[in-house]
Amino acid sequence: MNADVVVIGAGHQGLVAAVTLAEAGLDVVVVERADRPGGAIASGDATGTGATHDLWASNMNLFLGSPFFGAHAADLAAKGLEFVASDQPYASAFPDGTSVRVDRDRAATEAMWADHDPRDLDGWRQLEALFDDFTAAYFPLYGNPIGTPAGLAGAWPVYRRRGMAGSAELLQILLSTTRGLAQRYFSSPEAASLLAAWGMHLDYAPDVAGGATFPLLECFLDQRNGMALVRGGAGRLPQAMADLLVDRGGTLRLGAPVERVDVTASGATGVLLADGSRIGARVGVLSTVVLPVLVRDLLAPEVVPPGVRDTAGRYRFGPGTAMVHLVLDGPLPWADARLADYSYVHLGPYLDDMARTYQQALAGVVPDEPLLVVGQTSTVDPTRAPEGRHVVWVQARMYPGRILGDAGATGSRDLSDLSWDEAGPVLRDRIVAKIERHAPGTSARVVASAVMTPADLAAANPNLVGGDSVAGSHQLDQFLLRPGPGRGPLPQRDPAPLPGRGGHMAGGRGQRDQR
Repeated sequence: MNADVVVIGAGHQGLVAAVTLAEAGLDVVVVERADRPGGAIASGDATGTGATHDLWASNMNLFLGSPFFGAHAADLAAKGLEFVASDQPYASAFPDGTSVRVDRDRAATEAMWADHDPRDLDGWRQLEALFDDFTAAYFPLYGNPIGTPAGLAGAWPVYRRRGMAGSAELLQILLSTTRGLAQRYFSSPEAASLLAAWGMHLDYAPDVAGGATFPLLECFLDQRNGMALVRGGAGRLPQAMADLLVDRGGTLRLGAPVERVDVTASGATGVLLADGSRIGARVGVLSTVVLPVLVRDLLAPEVVPPGVRDTAGRYRFGPGTAMVHLVLDGPLPWADARLADYSYVHLGPYLDDMARTYQQALAGVVPDEPLLVVGQTSTVDPTRAPEGRHVVWVQARMYPGRILGDAGATGSRDLSDLSWDEAGPVLRDRIVAKIERHAPGTSARVVASAVMTPADLAAANPNLVGGDSVAGSHQLDQFLLRPGPGRGPLPQRDPAPLPGRGGHMAGGRGQRDQR
């Protein structure tokens, strides 16, 4: 079998690339090792109760803001893809029973801040005023090769409008830590925590330089747009994209792991599958496998140029993630009843706790206060839960890929000498116990549960090394130059890091997961 282009991986990025190439008139074959498309965007009955759980990714706001969705929204809707958005997108809750909450209703959000701390209301307004100019300059930089006119297109109008001092304030945001941004604009520890919790979705601990950008974007994009979930489960999104690919003449082969990418002196010529079959590539091979895994598992050592091997060796993965899926016989019984309708509730609790959690995870230690992202998915999308039940999605950040110590062992089994397979049930119980402290009576309402440890994430998807749910560190040095200098979005000076036309081998930037 031959095609113009072979795409390795049917995650959302691979499917975006494949549909785009098929629309350009190329014969495209996508090969996927799993028996479903989607990568880290998947849904299913994790608890065996008939409920629909988003297994990993849940919030789809970044996808809804993408150029691909803008161009294909109607076609995807025709494939049955629907979104439902919560008007109460996110909140943070604290041990003393207080909470801070962000609504799509701007007046309600401002009233909340005024009641919590008028100084935080002033800071929120200042940040919102900066947000539009920041995104006008940042999004073209984010979406285009660095140093190109398209990448700089947004910066010049902003500079002309704001001048040197005002533009420097935006640059300060780009370089700032979340702690630094919070200290400049907020007064209360609760407001600072609300901001910093978003950074922990990636690997932006409170004191990581460049970590303020993503929290700023999430705070205001989610406030303006609500929190968008896929109606009926996240897995419907990649399925609709796969159906669109087939409509465009492309081919999707599931359950087809790649054994090797064939590379000759003239370039990448195709892929050998684990079943022994081969798909030739007349134009090239596009891989969404992260570079270290691509180099280690799919390329013969002799065809990898030293520079590419070095880049792969330097590529960093962030700390791991754990998931807990719950089915309850009633809604979460929050001590603060106002939290009942919020899509995400962050349980941090404070900046120093998040900073400590991050350092513990980097050191191989199970943290004592992991950040919990409590997603009340059936509150937003009731179709996911059987009648009389409620579905709760919990993402726990951050954990080590391999356990070397346990800071959370007080009153619980010490996990220091256990594998993640052994530690999973204890981890689940600790996560539920933390929710219980904010929502007394939760344990009594649990009908069924399932836990996915960092090891489970890594086993499910080869891009999620060590359970890193976003397939590699998003810290500023690696994010802007992903996967490494001269091998990502920068213009290529090396004409063929992986030999070109006849065919071309493009290494994936990795899956930027929706959160």
